[in-house]
Amino acid sequence: MSEGYKISGILHLPDQKNPPYVISSHGLLSSKDSEKYIALGEQISGEGMGLLRFDFRGIGESEGEEEDNTISKKINDLSAAIDFIRSNSGSGIRIGLLGSSLGGFLSLMKASMDKEIRAVVIWATPLHMDDFGSKKQEEDYPLPPEAFFEDLPRHRLLPLLPNVSNCLVIHGEKDELVPVEQALGIFNSLTSPKELHVIGGADHRLLDPVHRQRAIELSVDWFKKYL
Repeated sequence: MSEGYKISGILHLPDQKNPPYVISSHGLLSSKDSEKYIALGEQISGEGMGLLRFDFRGIGESEGEEEDNTISKKINDLSAAIDFIRSNSGSGIRIGLLGSSLGGFLSLMKASMDKEIRAVVIWATPLHMDDFGSKKQEEDYPLPPEAFFEDLPRHRLLPLLPNVSNCLVIHGEKDELVPVEQALGIFNSLTSPKELHVIGGADHRLLDPVHRQRAIELSVDWFKKYL
């Protein structure tokens, strides 16, 4: 539950007790049922870690309305997902966050606020969304509700990044929505340890199965190291 809304998620569990957990956050036009999150959950659970993939409110199988599609409310939903894992696990639970696109933006924001988050992996994540509306219109993608843009100025990622460490930045060289320069801006502001991997020829959604699998393998290795 998040602020009275029922949030729907799928939990991938390994064959061991008290595993570390990764919580994945989908992007603006995605959901928990994207092929990349399903594949990620299967591979992570096979490596002895758990993964929770969930739909933000108003998306997929979660309750809520389109007007609930704001960064502030999404952060509350991610917080609720973290609380769910903590409340159903033993003490000393190790948690990492993974997010793609806007989900990566949210994961970084949350990790900057929660010192118990052990590791973060982001895919195709923007440093800022100052030109978000115009770019989405140019690319013929549906825009989020007006409430999203009214809430957006409250959330500036750059000042928060020095509070985040143990972060892996993955970005596609040919990302058509988020320029690779934004990945460099994020990476340069993070605290070490950190790594940056630019996947040659990859687009924003990692549609090529080879590119997607590369991102998954890098992510799993990172969490095995830092969780």
